[in-house]
Amino acid sequence: MLLQAASGLERLMYNKNPKGAINDSNVAQISAALYYQANVISKLSNSKKFKNSFKKIIFTQIEKDFGNYIDAQARSKPKSFHHVYEWKKSGNKNARLFKLTSMDSEGISFKIDFEFILSKSLVPSSNSKRRHTFAMKASVMEAGMPLKIAPRHSERLVFEVDGNTVFMPKGAAVTVKRPGGTSVKNQFTLQYSRFFSGELINNSIKKSGFKELFNSESLKALRIPASIRTIKYSFSPNLIRSMADAASEKAFGGYML
Repeated sequence: MLLQAASGLERLMYNKNPKGAINDSNVAQISAALYYQANVISKLSNSKKFKNSFKKIIFTQIEKDFGNYIDAQARSKPKSFHHVYEWKKSGNKNARLFKLTSMDSEGISFKIDFEFILSKSLVPSSNSKRRHTFAMKASVMEAGMPLKIAPRHSERLVFEVDGNTVFMPKGAAVTVKRPGGTSVKNQFTLQYSRFFSGELINNSIKKSGFKELFNSESLKALRIPASIRTIKYSFSPNLIRSMADAASEKAFGGYML
């Protein structure tokens, strides 16, 4: 729509005969300047480079702040968040079993979600010689899913309960109703919702500095080129569009993904 409106300026700025309808250079120059800026704005609004810059700068800040937020929650309430970290590393950012993901949406907006990462560390054991990993640790414990444990490499399960060794019957399985304890179910999801539905997310976006960067880079791109500021009776729409394209491409170039 912006370009359609701006197209009406073409006849005001383009005239081969200065003795014709346009004999005032001011009309041509003003029309050319408006035409240039309209093309820059339209180009920025539809530019993949601009969208990538927007996404990168804001998402990186949100990712950092959300991670720090969950780490702080885990350090203060380890029983509720130990499941989204490797074993015995609650609150350690290098041991997180979660990450944010982003998906493109319409315009320059994007959607954020989270996913759990498979655990790679061995389950702690004081006396078992055969140790294993619980890959789905985070997702299973977050959902509060009952966990069935059956013997795979031996004929029976042997484990400790309150310091006592328990020998299960041959082939018998054990069901853990609340893996991770009673305090973990939906705790990560709850804090995720709190972060993204209040001031925390708004503050994170502000901290990204994108507004200041956008204003700065946009102003550079919208700056009228010297060739348009030069007194002329006629300007080429094709040349102005190419200058607008070049300025738009340059904007946010240092912030590409």
